[in-house]
Amino acid sequence: MSKDTVLVVEDDQLLREVIEDLLNIHQIKVKTVGDSSEANDWLEEYIPELIICDLFLPTVSGIQWLNSVSQDLVANNSSIILLSADHMRTHDMLMGSPIQSLVKHQLKKPFKNDELVRLIRFFSTK
Repeated sequence: MSKDTVLVVEDDQLLREVIEDLLNIHQIKVKTVGDSSEANDWLEEYIPELIICDLFLPTVSGIQWLNSVSQDLVANNSSIILLSADHMRTHDMLMGSPIQSLVKHQLKKPFKNDELVRLIRFFSTK
């Protein structure tokens, strides 16, 4: 896996599997993980061009986790798509955050599959 692999950080196993299957169908390289710890392990070797991250993860919020790895993401000019059912809260949590400029889109759950694929294609160069 390399920089062109989309990293998906989503704690809901069913949704994670659906996203993985969807991206595989569309021939988009993907690595899925269920929490920030797994994501950190993967980021030790790869800094992806695009991260799709759930706002609410088991131990820390997606934004807290992204802020903790923000230096590498900013240096790589990574793009972030946040998944959340609560956009107002997401907006508040992002204010003044180190990753604020990297967040390219906030995708509201539930989302349409074709919308996710379109966003991935738009924000990654493949």
